[in-house]
Amino acid sequence: MQVESNIGFEQIAEMVEKKSTISRGDLLRVFAEMEEASIFMLENGHPLELGFFGSYYPSIEAKVVDTPEEVTTKIITRFKAIFRPSKYLKDRFKNVTFVLGDNKVREVHYKKKK
Repeated sequence: MQVESNIGFEQIAEMVEKKSTISRGDLLRVFAEMEEASIFMLENGHPLELGFFGSYYPSIEAKVVDTPEEVTTKIITRFKAIFRPSKYLKDRFKNVTFVLGDNKVREVHYKKKK
């Protein structure tokens, strides 16, 4: 699979602007507010259900302890969000078709975890 360049709010706003009566600027303001509200809700423990996209669930990683008495906020090592695609998105991905663009094998560089 050839991974293309990243697409951000600017490009999405331009695409939506062409298909609607909403201006790019208004869309960008709505996207920015949605981003802020979504982050706030995740930080406060609320899962986000984003329709056809799927859901984000707040989660933590913590150190393993032996007894319930050892459980404190100090054992939490990281906060993160887990993404789960919707059934609709999973079904759409099953229908993705692939086309061989060329026969060139490209080297893949992975970042090593420290």
